Amino acid sequence: MPDRSAPDALAAAKDAVLNETPATAAPAPALVDSWRRSRDALGVPSNVRDVPHVGEELLDAHLLEMMRSPLQRFADTLDGTGLGLLLSDANGRILERWVGDRAASAHFDKVGTFRGSVLSEESVGTNGVGTALATRALVQVRGAEHFADFYQRAVCTGAPLLHPITGSTLGSVTLSSEISPGTALLRPLLQTIVDRLRQHILDVETPASRQALEGFIQAVRRYSEPVVAVGHNGLVIQNALASKLSPAQLQEIQEACREAGAPQGAPTLVTTNSLQLELTTLAEDNHVAVVLTSAPRTSTSTGSNSNAGRTPPAPLPGLGLVGRTPEWLSVLQQVARAREEDGPLVIAGEPGAGKMSIATGRAWSVAGSADGSPDVVLDAAESHVIGVQAWLAGVAQHLTGSRRLVVHGAETLDPAALAGLRSLLAHASAAPPVVVTVSASDQTEAETLAVRLGGGRVVWVPPLRERAADLPELWNSFARVLAPGAGMVLRPEALNLLRGHQWSGNLTELRLLVSRLARSGKTGPVGISDLPGALRESTPGLSLIEQVEVRAIRQALQEAGGNRARAAEILGVSRATVYRKMKTYRLIG
Repeated sequence: MPDRSAPDALAAAKDAVLNETPATAAPAPALVDSWRRSRDALGVPSNVRDVPHVGEELLDAHLLEMMRSPLQRFADTLDGTGLGLLLSDANGRILERWVGDRAASAHFDKVGTFRGSVLSEESVGTNGVGTALATRALVQVRGAEHFADFYQRAVCTGAPLLHPITGSTLGSVTLSSEISPGTALLRPLLQTIVDRLRQHILDVETPASRQALEGFIQAVRRYSEPVVAVGHNGLVIQNALASKLSPAQLQEIQEACREAGAPQGAPTLVTTNSLQLELTTLAEDNHVAVVLTSAPRTSTSTGSNSNAGRTPPAPLPGLGLVGRTPEWLSVLQQVARAREEDGPLVIAGEPGAGKMSIATGRAWSVAGSADGSPDVVLDAAESHVIGVQAWLAGVAQHLTGSRRLVVHGAETLDPAALAGLRSLLAHASAAPPVVVTVSASDQTEAETLAVRLGGGRVVWVPPLRERAADLPELWNSFARVLAPGAGMVLRPEALNLLRGHQWSGNLTELRLLVSRLARSGKTGPVGISDLPGALRESTPGLSLIEQVEVRAIRQALQEAGGNRARAAEILGVSRATVYRKMKTYRLIG
């Protein structure tokens, strides 16, 4: 609901709607409808003097626990933005609020928004929470567009959280702050958050993930300590106490779960570097960890699954596929589904994005190997060394075997080799599964090459800059391999700088950076001064909101064929705003 009217005209239009008199201005129809619903429920704005609240017993703990982990990860990026984040149930009752700084906390306090506040339209009138629920659409309500007078300095961007299968309304997610410049592009940011949550819901809906969720809920009822469930495909669910754990401690818990070998249902005491856990294995890849105490590094575990005194595993393949962002987990799910379909699976992405790791199901080193891989891997570039006929003969031979065939780097094939590969794949009978990796600058380019291969499903692997939340875990996994025992963890300021880096070389570039530091003899925490000069001297990293703004503008310009006016219409902002943002982010000269 972009505010397209001057403040006085908007106020006059609102008074006309509330008093049922002719209006001179014509705000958005959805906004007018909301004002009318608010008037019918509450009368006049002066009747809304405060925000009603309900007790803890009426709050949906199940929805909160299911959504807490992904929302907490996003909330961790809000520091210094003035933005606060809200999760409500389907009745507009606030289940939790997250604030990144004092400005956001003061904003929520000023408008009476706490856990248990009721922000439905029937309670406080037009607002980002209640109106999103009433319309089942993403909305932005600014200043005087609100019904209640005490919201006149607020801007609320809200979206309903709809079940991705049934379509039922589970609740809403809202970003709110004092009115300030730069809030117009919060709409695409919120849409990104909601899309991630919908994928998270799908993850939880799988039988294995439901089992993890049920085990987690039972543990939360039994214990008053931090509880973390680690489920299928990296699903992580945590209670409020566990949200206070550091990223490094969460990683310790995930590693302990990956290495667990206890029988199902038998809790085991496990000691990590900094924690003592009671670990229960529900099934393969399904574990619940209760954090009993903080443990010193020298402590020992009473269970057979102890990690005490152990050094982290050295081989890179043993680390598994690192990453827990929704973008990365979505790719893994798409690949898992596609492997059950006929035809070759094409895994595409920028160079170094992790295509071969996904294709083989284990971390793929820059040397081009995945130790112990059961797959046959053929490098398409070899066709230029041994000849196209010899290379295609090798493909034909392996298509008669039983081991899965991975063709690496199909973009290097010349037209004749590509046509030959397509013919072999089309005429192979009872062939094993075939996976083809393609390096491409964008998904369109990858899909064009896939068509030349005879079709098949294309899965696009996001570049590292689009999954920057995985940087700490990726850095730590590389550091454990390349500099075991050196303790090269990233300091917060260094991590912030790396998050804003473009990573044109993706995971390969990150690994080479860690390798360079390891060869220099670096030990201990890594700060900005330890990073290469090119990184230190670059423009400070963009915040998550700024990254989303850049991505939204680029996508809109692409859809509009470069027309800025049309791009502004797609984004719902003025052309001047788009131009200013493009100048700010150096998208134009």
